[in-house]
Amino acid sequence: MDTREKLKSAIVDWQRRTLPLLHKRRYGLNIDAPHVNDIVGIRRCGKTYYMYQLICELIDKGVPKSNIVYLNLDDDRLQPLNGDELQLLIETFREMQEISEENLLYLFLDEVQNFPSWERWVKGTYDRKQNVKMVISGSNASLLSQDISALLTGRHISTRMFPFSFAEFLDYHEVEYDLKTLPYSEDKPQMKRMFNEYLEKGGFPETIVYPLVQHRETLQSYFDDIIYRDIISRYGVRNPLIFKDLALFCISNIAKPHTYNSLRRLFANYSSLSTDTIIDYIAYLEDAFLLFSVTHYDESLKQQMNKPKKLYCIDTGMINAVSFKLSSDIGRLYENITFLHILRSGKESYYWQDQKGHEVDFVIKEGLEPTALIQVCSDMSDQQTKEREINGLLAGMKKFRIKEGTIITADVFGEEKVNGGKIRYIPLWYWLLSH
Repeated sequence: MDTREKLKSAIVDWQRRTLPLLHKRRYGLNIDAPHVNDIVGIRRCGKTYYMYQLICELIDKGVPKSNIVYLNLDDDRLQPLNGDELQLLIETFREMQEISEENLLYLFLDEVQNFPSWERWVKGTYDRKQNVKMVISGSNASLLSQDISALLTGRHISTRMFPFSFAEFLDYHEVEYDLKTLPYSEDKPQMKRMFNEYLEKGGFPETIVYPLVQHRETLQSYFDDIIYRDIISRYGVRNPLIFKDLALFCISNIAKPHTYNSLRRLFANYSSLSTDTIIDYIAYLEDAFLLFSVTHYDESLKQQMNKPKKLYCIDTGMINAVSFKLSSDIGRLYENITFLHILRSGKESYYWQDQKGHEVDFVIKEGLEPTALIQVCSDMSDQQTKEREINGLLAGMKKFRIKEGTIITADVFGEEKVNGGKIRYIPLWYWLLSH
């Protein structure tokens, strides 16, 4: 099959599709802007479905279906495809639909990272002003890299997607609530049950939309696809089994400080991995949006780089599905969800620890200075634990000259004055909806 026939086959398949919209996700992408829109996020988080949502919105606005082309570059029929061949796409589509060059085409390219040198092709297509509006998606962070941003400066707008947030989870289930009265209302027990379900299953759309599907097996298959298709195949990892074990170890130990050397030593008994290789492996996991690193807050960049890092995972359901642990660590799951919520907000987060061992789980930075301090503690019943969390906050408040700190809990509301500072207590499920 020649290139034109491959393209026609994939395009015809798209034209026969139906587009059911089970749930609209609100990301505010401006389809009317002339810029290239890039949608990035982990595999199976809903990027393709969001593209379908945008296509339906175009059709609702009166755009003929014949003026819209969607191609999944993960499609085996389109492999391999190089720049010269993909250049035929617009020409082939206009020929099929008998559309003149004066008519605006909407081009949706899904999983664009599978196309070598895609960024140069996209830039060239945009610069040649071929009357094409492009929306692209990808499952790796390289789409957000400085090199690509420089190449497409002024030409693109990025939308970062995640699995469902807790608010989206409730919205899908049509759960209504009033934040002002929720802490004292009859709806509170239901809200806590919904949160516990969300904590266990996570936010990947398929685990929510299809509740009868075995979510653990689904998430385990996602994990394997990310490991083998998005990373091992893409980067040519030479030790796939060791790489997968490293990924599993990191997910099983989220929120714990680590250094690259400490990870190397853990695998020294059956592997000769170098520290540089460990650095590369962690970078691959971050590039696929599976893991995220949080560094120690320090005014010195050199000191910051030398301190241990903490790793967090994209989804608590994924943690529960693939973790080595025999029972879930609720406290670390709470901390992971807190991190993800901060990440969604677009704010920078760090952890901090002083020489006396006082620690703050999250130092939130907006602009040049830290603006908020957050501790996460699922169980406040033990007095020593409570004192440890408070003392960490007080040390951080003194260090960063911040007048109040927050302790995220399982079910404690309130605030108190301690040593001239204010400590606020708020349940995680409520904090996720109110911040």
